[in-house]
Amino acid sequence: MRFENYLSFDRQKKEETTSIAWYLTTHIAFYVFLIFFLIFFAWYTYFMVTHRCYLVYGASMKPTLNEQVADGDNDGYMDAVYINLYGKIDVSDVVVLDEVSSENESIIKRVVAKAGDYVTIANLSDDGEFSLYRIPKEEMVNGESRISDEEAKVVETKEVAGYDVLWTHCSLDIENDILYENRFYEKFLSDRHNGGFESANGEKYDYYTSPNGLVYVRVPEGKYFCLGDNRGWSDDSRKYGFIGEEKVVGDVEFIVYNCSFVNRLFEVVKYYYAQVEVFFKR
Repeated sequence: MRFENYLSFDRQKKEETTSIAWYLTTHIAFYVFLIFFLIFFAWYTYFMVTHRCYLVYGASMKPTLNEQVADGDNDGYMDAVYINLYGKIDVSDVVVLDEVSSENESIIKRVVAKAGDYVTIANLSDDGEFSLYRIPKEEMVNGESRISDEEAKVVETKEVAGYDVLWTHCSLDIENDILYENRFYEKFLSDRHNGGFESANGEKYDYYTSPNGLVYVRVPEGKYFCLGDNRGWSDDSRKYGFIGEEKVVGDVEFIVYNCSFVNRLFEVVKYYYAQVEVFFKR
């Protein structure tokens, strides 16, 4: 009788221990999940306030965006971008611009020069390829550049800059035996004079001519010079002129390729975990 009572007591004790362990395990798991959910909810709320999603239309940013969209197709889209509304804008950033075109639609371009930089688009090589030339503001001293034209040449490849550009369907203008990209030349160089070119809205541009005779135009204060990566099929600063800071909605934080609800959710979650990883590495 005593032996049976002992077994019953032992079985009851084991059941109570198992029950307590199960209770603690489930509750700990629940609270851990709740904590992570609340953290993610707080982060997602902050993310939605500071970021915005845009569908990318057209082929002007190929091959970076909409690589499969045909040149000249302004309505086709495949990709989307999430932009940071409060990010610091720098050279090579991809940005969304608002109220730039005559249709007042948002467009997406790459910042290739900022206020104080000197920029031009020309062909100085024997291979017939255009190149972007940029003299950073810091390299101009007393009206003279501390770097040569060759050093000012921007190499826009994935290996160097992290992105590629396409220069198809661009025409030439010739001045002093130097070949300039046609739309850039017509917008910024064709009507200049010794006092600096004065645009229709009264804005004056400053210029610098290198020892090789290459003419650069200075980006005014509060402005950016922006281009599409698909240079032959992009309406950008070569059409609209320098872009004011107030026109910049934000810079691209990450891209959603082949945009769909599932892909958007996947990229947002992936971005979240990347942010968490950065946080814990501090």
